[in-house]
Amino acid sequence: MNDPWLTVPGEQPQGTGTLAVCFAPTGAHGSTFAGWHGRLPEDTTLAFVAPPGRGTRIDEEHVTDMAVYADAVAAGIRELLGGRRLVLIGVSLGALLAYETCRRLLDARVPVTRLCAVAGQCPGDFDGRGEDVTVEDARAFVAGTGLTDPELLADPEFEEVLLPPVIADLQLAARYDGRRGAVPQVHLRAVWATDDPHVPEVTVRRWAEWTSGECSLTSVEGGHYAHQENPAAVISACLDGLPGTRPSRRSVLGAGATAVASTVLGLGAVASAAPAARAAGATGTATVPYDGDPTDPVGLAVAMIRQNTSNPGDGAVTLPLARMLQGIFGAAGVGTEIVPTPKDGNVHFFARIPGRGPATKKPLVLLGHSDVVPAVGDRWETDPFAGEIRDGKLYGRGSLDMKGVNAAFVAALLRHVREGTSFDRDIVFWSDCDEEQGPYGARWFLTEHPGRVAAGAVITEGGWVLNQRDGSTPMIASLTCNDKRSLLLRLETSSYATHTSKPFSGQAVIRLGEVLEQLGQWRAHIRPNALSRRYFAELAEATTDRHFAQALREMLDARTDRQRDRAGESVVRLSETPELHNAMLRTTLAFTAARSGYYPSIVPGTATAEFRAAFLPGAEDPGRTVAELRSLIGSRATLSVVGNPGESEQQALDRLRGYLATPDSDHDTDVFRAWQSAVRRTHPGVRATACQFEAVTSAVPFREQNVPVYGMYPFTVNRDMLKRMHGTDEHIGVQALRQGTETVYQLLAGLRSKD
Repeated sequence: MNDPWLTVPGEQPQGTGTLAVCFAPTGAHGSTFAGWHGRLPEDTTLAFVAPPGRGTRIDEEHVTDMAVYADAVAAGIRELLGGRRLVLIGVSLGALLAYETCRRLLDARVPVTRLCAVAGQCPGDFDGRGEDVTVEDARAFVAGTGLTDPELLADPEFEEVLLPPVIADLQLAARYDGRRGAVPQVHLRAVWATDDPHVPEVTVRRWAEWTSGECSLTSVEGGHYAHQENPAAVISACLDGLPGTRPSRRSVLGAGATAVASTVLGLGAVASAAPAARAAGATGTATVPYDGDPTDPVGLAVAMIRQNTSNPGDGAVTLPLARMLQGIFGAAGVGTEIVPTPKDGNVHFFARIPGRGPATKKPLVLLGHSDVVPAVGDRWETDPFAGEIRDGKLYGRGSLDMKGVNAAFVAALLRHVREGTSFDRDIVFWSDCDEEQGPYGARWFLTEHPGRVAAGAVITEGGWVLNQRDGSTPMIASLTCNDKRSLLLRLETSSYATHTSKPFSGQAVIRLGEVLEQLGQWRAHIRPNALSRRYFAELAEATTDRHFAQALREMLDARTDRQRDRAGESVVRLSETPELHNAMLRTTLAFTAARSGYYPSIVPGTATAEFRAAFLPGAEDPGRTVAELRSLIGSRATLSVVGNPGESEQQALDRLRGYLATPDSDHDTDVFRAWQSAVRRTHPGVRATACQFEAVTSAVPFREQNVPVYGMYPFTVNRDMLKRMHGTDEHIGVQALRQGTETVYQLLAGLRSKD
């Protein structure tokens, strides 16, 4: 080609495939990409920008104006491109040059398939008011960034060649105002190097603000010049996932586990390269790589538990766990993505297995959550984050809720990957970061990234596998199709404050205790909804306990509240899991906090407590329940509804009514039937039924979009295990986890491609 601004080295394919145009870092030229030869995908043409003042153009005048630079490169690309897809790759300062060139190409209606910013600051970091650059500035930059060997820099002749391009590029950056002009709509891939001391991850994340299209964050091993230190990984990070692109054999072999990526959240979203163990990041927690068998759910669950992802209420730090998962899936050749939230270290993790079925089948999402509730305030017999196995039980915070389920999802999915299974739709594993508490959970992601996860169905936490009264024979398995929803209520009593030497009757704390005692005795009517009735009808057929079966049938046949309450109380009393079945039959109250007092010699004038009322869809109206509770306690205390900030009581109640009105997920689907078939294979003779979940999950925003969501804990549980969920010495059975993973495996097997 004749354009002096672009160089196409060697013999490379012409006219078809991809044109990858590379922009060098500060002071460098095309030779910085010498290690890329032979590593590019087979149908990719490499071109690099050759600016004046260096390389073959050393006698020409340097360009220090970004607009002039970008205009010239854009013109050269238009001449060279032909019918190929275009990828712009900029390293360090080159990221800004690529960005401005992209703007001009899009303005000229030249499509850009992808813009890659590698180890570069984003445009918003530059305001055009930088000072003039001196020779000393250039020397300091070269020495500080390791651009060349210090001994060469000490050579006056070498310095005479090296420093002028550095000065020119630093001046170009000093005069650049990235905030001018419209933000382009382009798929932007921001790449950070794990050991880069100059452009850390938090800086690279800001690139998300500089495209109105999709932005994905990717990591590679190496320092600021990772494109030279680890070329295969950088090439993979920039070029993998392009439609129709085949990686070169050398690229795949050279990049190892970090190289092979596939589409994650729609066209072009990237897999972040699998990181090795590295120093602690901003969260203070080091990433620990997993070196066990990825199809072993027990080993996976232990490793997940050992990642302390406690959620104090405003979101957990899940990045180290996400990086571990990234390494596990990356080693299997599965594409992944880590999506940050506004809280540092708080991330969503995705892995996707592309399907081969008809385009009409939308993805199945296996939705877990990385965060766990804290393990403080109660004494454990084991370290809650040690993942200790004792007497056939795996102990640890999150073992049940829900890292054990996550481990079953991952192990079953990767077993299929190892066997070369093709599914009839994409299968997406998503680990949410704020399910327990916090603002950046599944609803936030679906709102901020609409269409990124176009789910056809979702499987998350929910239904249980219960044993007969003998404690060892499986009896019934349930897949939940709706959740209860809860309302936070606050109770306050008051009297007057005084000196502790003069106590009196009617103290606020005593009044609070009396009212709490009364509320603790309150029972709502037994009112199973349609899902609960379906479950309990199946349970009546499944149980071998004839007294329990009789009570179940009497409850279901009752025609009055009195008959139903009496029979329902018998059901709860005879159940091996009474707390679970009680919650599936009525509105419940759970008391979570009590506060009073502020000084040891003062009797406090007020005392407060908080509790949650949990409602079954289609049963009690929350407004009537609040009114009933107020009537019960009378004037002895004030009961208030705790809504969202700025929300009135009526607005909070109406919002809850909206949640409760969300329809049940349809159980006449291929996913539901695949689960039933899987249960028959792994638990012969066990009834598999739709069910009402007794708790709240991340399902509601999906169900609001008419996406069916099903809940499962695929392993058998007992009363003790259920009582320890969110509690002390949380645990699951090791053998039950293995059997539950087999159920997930068989469920996925039912979705194999027919091709």
